[in-house]
Amino acid sequence: MAMNRIRVDKIRSSKRARCALFFLAGGLGIGAWASSLPLLSGTMGLDKGQLGILLLCFAAGAIVLMVRMGGTIDRMGGSHFFSLGGCVIFGCAIFMIPLVQGLLPLGLLVFIAGAGFGTLDVSMNTEASEIERARGRHLMSSFHALFSIGNILGAFLVGKVVAYGGNLQWCLGGGGALVILTALSTWFFARSATSQGLHADTATNAKLDARLNVSQKALVLVLGVIAFLALLAEGGMMDWTAIYMVDTLGASESVGAYAFAVFAAAMAIGRLIGDYATKRIGHVNLLRIGGVVCAVALMTMLITKGVVTSLVVLGICGLGVANMVPAVFASAGNIGAHAAGRAMSIVTTMGYSGLLLGPALLGFVAQASSLTVSLALIMLAFALISAGTFYLNRRLKDHHEKYRPGKCLA
Repeated sequence: MAMNRIRVDKIRSSKRARCALFFLAGGLGIGAWASSLPLLSGTMGLDKGQLGILLLCFAAGAIVLMVRMGGTIDRMGGSHFFSLGGCVIFGCAIFMIPLVQGLLPLGLLVFIAGAGFGTLDVSMNTEASEIERARGRHLMSSFHALFSIGNILGAFLVGKVVAYGGNLQWCLGGGGALVILTALSTWFFARSATSQGLHADTATNAKLDARLNVSQKALVLVLGVIAFLALLAEGGMMDWTAIYMVDTLGASESVGAYAFAVFAAAMAIGRLIGDYATKRIGHVNLLRIGGVVCAVALMTMLITKGVVTSLVVLGICGLGVANMVPAVFASAGNIGAHAAGRAMSIVTTMGYSGLLLGPALLGFVAQASSLTVSLALIMLAFALISAGTFYLNRRLKDHHEKYRPGKCLA
């Protein structure tokens, strides 16, 4: 009995380690890609419109695969292999971007990079959800913390390479190579776990009818709306708050850069403590409190219009928004159960649509009125998230009483 327990613990540790590496690899790749965009634009001679087309290509590739990947994972099982494939494709595409010429082949390669990331995103979040359910512990925020740390590391490495005179090939080539190597290192944990019987549960789960019932679909759609609002707000904060501080408050560009750093660092810290906070108050309360805190903090920033106050508010908002997406993803996977891939696919697609549309929509609003109005819309999104949790909480209780009695991580 004790030997079996040790064997199960080793399997779970192997799964958790490899999943953590996928989150880190994804964060590294996105950090390197995003921080290399100015260099890419200058090296390739791209104007803002052409750069915008490339960003749309990446988003389109990601969303197309997110839509289709969940059902495939549920039918075939073994989300690790989809994570591995998506991560390697993502890394290879990033690595090859500096080697192509012309907007059309560049757009195609960026689309492939987005498709690889979309595959990785759904599959690694599905596996993280499976690990949570198997362990009966909140772990999703820790995984997303590694993604945030990967973002920071990727951006830091690109910054160092540029500072020492490195070109685009060194930045994206090095970033892509790190993503590939990190992904391939997970094979060690996969082999270790497989040799100890990892796929016993996977084979069983693959035989289940991987469909969402009516109650599950309704809940997943509610979570998808919250994910849309959360990522719209998160993307808007990342893209527009620094510009607000420079253009509206008159701060220097260096202070604008610090604004992004404060927000990103606060998000990483919030995710590191997120699992503990979730254990104490639960996913729904975490969403509710985070929405209220962010809405009040943003209102304070817009009323006071001070640089120092704005930096403090960005730190508070980073902490408040940090665990919204992990909470929604974890809840979706837990509700979906054996159809976790489908649930995750719906929520990630709706969420990343918000991330894609949000900054552009806020830009149009700012052009028509002002950045203050755009940030007020972000404040409204946070308020809607908090209000939506009351309906979500009621539906969750009804769902668990009807379909899943007993303890639930959602």
